[in-house]
Order: sequence, then structure tokens, then C-alpha cells
Amino acid sequence: MSDPSRFDAAYYRRFYEQSKTRVSDAKAVERLAGFVLGYLGYLRLPVRNVLDLGCGMGHWRTALKKLAPKARHRGVEYSDYLCERFGWEKGSAVDFAPGRTFDLVVCQGVLQYLDDRSAAQAIDNLADLTQGALYLEALTKADWQHNVDRTVTDGAVHLRTGEFYRKRLRRHFTPLGGGLFAKKGCGIALFELEELG
Repeated sequence: MSDPSRFDAAYYRRFYEQSKTRVSDAKAVERLAGFVLGYLGYLRLPVRNVLDLGCGMGHWRTALKKLAPKARHRGVEYSDYLCERFGWEKGSAVDFAPGRTFDLVVCQGVLQYLDDRSAAQAIDNLADLTQGALYLEALTKADWQHNVDRTVTDGAVHLRTGEFYRKRLRRHFTPLGGGLFAKKGCGIALFELEELG
């Protein structure tokens, strides 16, 4: 796993706070959360509690307060700097084990920082933590080559194929598109073309 000291004030200043170099902001996450909550609402999958693994600057928490104010948010972060700054719970996607599951697990921009073994363990752990749905974003080789602005995206990561992730996710989840995955057996009925598998 990465050294938590890598994710210090300078890292977050560059990739999240400075307008010219940030990869994302609160407005982008609010749009994303609107999509996720809207689609899960359409599927009648309740979102009463959310586990945000790698919660960073807290943009999901902010979006949830506006879009789903009754949903409980639990933020877990690997960065010592952010845990101290925001009071997040310290933990890793690889082995965080609170002894319960969540309606929605969010893991955005985390897995590319893990080596192959740790990333595979994290996917299994995400499945253990998910009761309903997972929102997952991980930078792949193809994304780096074709889909991102390299001036604002951290390339010092483990770039893997999308198939590395899909193969491991298929064991536990049904892909819904847009980074959303339904936990197998969560009780929702999907039409054949709603699944991407």
C-alpha cells in the first residue's frame, strides 16, 4: 500500500484545492451524487447509510447533506493529514472492517494507489462492506491514455486494465453502468439490458 504521508497538504492543495490543478471539486461530486442517488432511487434501492472509503475533502458528505439529508455518512480516510484536518476515521479500503454493511459504499479514486494484491483485497473487502450498491471509480491504463487531462490527474499510480477490475468485481456485483455496481443478492430486479455484464 502507499505511504500515507504521500497524501499530505501539498497533495490535496494541488489536486483538490487549487482551481488550475484540481482534478475535481464539490460541484462535480454533487452532480455525480445526484446521478448515483437518482439511479438507485429509480431501482428502489434505499440509501439510508453511506460508507465513503477515501473520503478526501468530504465532497460526498456535502452532497449527501443537500441531496439525501436523512442518509448517514461515514467517512474513512487513509491520509493522516486529512484525518487530523477533518476528523475522519482512519482506515484503508483494503481492510477496513466495521462489522456491518452499508446501503451504498463509495470508493472514488482510491484503488489505483494500491498494488495489484492490495487492490484485489480491497475489491473483496468492498463486497463485504456493501449491502446494496457500490460506486467505484479507478483510473485505468486506457483512461490515462485517452480519457483524462494529465495536467490535473495524478499519474504516479498503478495503471491496470479495466478487465483487472471487472473480473474481480463480477464475483460480487452486477455492473449497472456509470461506475455503479449492485451487490449480487441485494433484492433488486434488473431488466437484461440494464446490466452491463
